[in-house]
Amino acid sequence: MPDAWTPLLIAVVGVAVLLYGVSKTAMPVLGVLAGPVLAAALGPTTASAFAVPLLIAGDLVALSIYRQHADWKLIWRIVPGVLLGFGVTALMFAFLDQRVIARILGVLILTSVFLELWQRRQKSRQMAQADAAGEVWVEANPHVHRGAAAFFGTLAGMTTMAANAGGTAMTLYLLKMRVPMLAFMGTSAWFFFILNVAKIPIVVGLGLLDVQSLLADLAFLPIMLVGTVLGIAVFRRMNQTLFANLALALSGLASLWLIIHG
Repeated sequence: MPDAWTPLLIAVVGVAVLLYGVSKTAMPVLGVLAGPVLAAALGPTTASAFAVPLLIAGDLVALSIYRQHADWKLIWRIVPGVLLGFGVTALMFAFLDQRVIARILGVLILTSVFLELWQRRQKSRQMAQADAAGEVWVEANPHVHRGAAAFFGTLAGMTTMAANAGGTAMTLYLLKMRVPMLAFMGTSAWFFFILNVAKIPIVVGLGLLDVQSLLADLAFLPIMLVGTVLGIAVFRRMNQTLFANLALALSGLASLWLIIHG
């Protein structure tokens, strides 16, 4: 933890925590944009440990609202890929710098965003052609669940390990699955709650989570809760199309951040 909490430092950390709160109840990928702000303010290692208790608090708020809407099949399908991603990233750390790995992941995420946009455009065109011909449009290959789960699960595991950016891959996965907004939030809430709880033994074992860190978490907890309330208000004002478009746009921004800053 910092030796002194200056007004500027408090403001910067507060903005990051607020974004984390909004991400938990409105748009999970926002947390990816909050991570670099917090890392710049506190340092990557300190920021990771500081964030875990606050993220779990945000997860609990999200679960209190969206837990019953989770699609557990989607969660179980992505778990093997996440574990594989952890292993692949650990191996990459032995040969590559963390920033290089983050940039590689940024390129993969950005490519995935463009592919999703292209597929959505193709789908709209095919539906329009079918409608003009008086035909019923049927998706050519709706059973892409296993391949998408394997790819985005691995990507989520890698981005979580290398850059605390697992939210982007999870967002793209759920968009690919065409889940409704509530199912999106419920599935994300459970997935990230489990992931963040799993981090506790790691940060404790490394000696990163101490009394000072927990006291700082307690001080910023009200900001996290304000963020979750703000997120609920934002979520209620979005429709499915706006939600999906914002998720894609923010995923693209997150990928550019990884590519530029590593």
